Amino acid sequence: MKKSIGISIFLIVIGVVFLLDNLNYINTSVAELIKTYWPVILIWMGIEKLLRDWK
Repeated sequence: MKKSIGISIFLIVIGVVFLLDNLNYINTSVAELIKTYWPVILIWMGIEKLLRDWK
């Protein structure tokens, strides 16, 4: 259950970024986002797994 909440929040954030990019409020590319924030995604996934296994 908790995993689906984390994935849902992640998808919503990605959707908001795409929407803001399409409306020209921000200027970014998907490749730039992945290149910049891939360590954060790995850390988030690791913490989520650690907390899930800890319970």
